[in-house]
Amino acid sequence: MAGANLKSEAGPPLQTLAEHFFPPTNAEKKMIGADPTGRIDHMPPAEMIEAAAEVTGHELSRDQKLAGQQVIHYTLGAGLGTVYGLLAECTPAVTRGAGVPAGAVMCTLTHGSAVPATGFQNPPWKLPLSAVLWEAGSHLIFGLGTELTRRARLEKAEN
Repeated sequence: MAGANLKSEAGPPLQTLAEHFFPPTNAEKKMIGADPTGRIDHMPPAEMIEAAAEVTGHELSRDQKLAGQQVIHYTLGAGLGTVYGLLAECTPAVTRGAGVPAGAVMCTLTHGSAVPATGFQNPPWKLPLSAVLWEAGSHLIFGLGTELTRRARLEKAEN
């Protein structure tokens, strides 16, 4: 869960930095997943929540959509962190690079393939470069945070 929280906290400053160097067009900023600070309710999980509500004939407020998005975000983060921890126990090589390479793999598996496969976000090569960079960076931070948390817990258990 710590990794998911760090990822969330890192997103906005990474977005600002990436957009400074690679400014997206106004049209690109309107793409799903391209502008979490300006269009948080148009991130892939929020769009998924809205689509599910429409299929079931429910209307959601913006706040409900955002709450559902948080549930998806943190549930997925906890699940990926758990899988990472289990893999780290079985295959310590997974922890090389302090979890950063694992974060890159998680980004590839989610925003690089699974999310675009659902149709709720374009593949990376169709998104603005700034969006790809901040999203990838936040996943690297997720991997690092997850590994450092795992190490701290192991150290605490040993003492």
